[in-house]
Amino acid sequence: MATNQYFNNFGSDTADQKLIENIIIESIQNYGIDVYYMPRTQVNTDSIFGEDRISKFEDARTIEMYIKSVDGFEGDGTFVSNFGLEVRDQITFTVSRRRFQELQFEGDNRDKEPKEGDLVYFPLTESLFQIMHVQGYNTFYQTGALQTFDLVCELFEYADEAIDTGIDELDKIEREQSYSIKFTLGTGAGTFTVGEQVYQGSTGYANSAIKGEVFDWNSSTSLLTVGNIIGTFDEDNQMYEYPFSIALEDGTTLLLDDGTTNTPNSSTEGKPYFESGASYATTSFDDKAISTDAFANNVGIETVADDILDFTEGNPFSEGTGY
Repeated sequence: MATNQYFNNFGSDTADQKLIENIIIESIQNYGIDVYYMPRTQVNTDSIFGEDRISKFEDARTIEMYIKSVDGFEGDGTFVSNFGLEVRDQITFTVSRRRFQELQFEGDNRDKEPKEGDLVYFPLTESLFQIMHVQGYNTFYQTGALQTFDLVCELFEYADEAIDTGIDELDKIEREQSYSIKFTLGTGAGTFTVGEQVYQGSTGYANSAIKGEVFDWNSSTSLLTVGNIIGTFDEDNQMYEYPFSIALEDGTTLLLDDGTTNTPNSSTEGKPYFESGASYATTSFDDKAISTDAFANNVGIETVADDILDFTEGNPFSEGTGY
């Protein structure tokens, strides 16, 4: 016989569907956890390999998710592979479809669903997890509709991606884990500000080929840590801070077009405006030490490896004749 005409389980936006959806959202808000969802921005996608090694994360929005992995992290866990110690923790989050769409992300169909490659910041372990797979049909058409997404995530392996969300809890991950150079500065004046740009060269910021972002500044020891580096810094050039900035209301900083512009334009009118322009002589720098990783042995390994190969030989494949 045909289905009961008085129960419409497969209609569109029915009262029963709304009730179930509201109950699911309330359950996630009661038993879930607040996380940051961070969409990935592609900068230079490789059409052959389908990846972008210099992608960036410039947005992060809070949303509640339910931890479906109630027994702990899943995946392969921690193990020793041919490449050393690896951590392959996985976790599955459940998020409401309607609540995710209310975040109103733009581009790449994110206004409708999460995307593989995006990140979820898990505050309990202060870790970033990368979305490996989005499952949209786990609760299969309950009352004729789909209410949730399941996000299968794996612990994110940071690879020097830019993280500039304006949220220090997230942005510090880049400062602590990305490649950086620690400079010892000499005589000079001014104060460097975390997040602002520095450069070397007398032609000004716009024309300089040597630039970077301030990761840390210790005025008592005159140690400056610089990341997001363009070009090659050296210890014989003066270190300048990009002098003109606009402090926006959300805590971020907007750099003006060039170092010669010293007045806000119409788009920044009324915003707090300051001029820093620190300038110091560079005495030395260390581009090998990883100060944020207490277990890093890259300098020691390189020092030992220097004694393994004899670089004085003109032809290491010769049989004693030298060439």
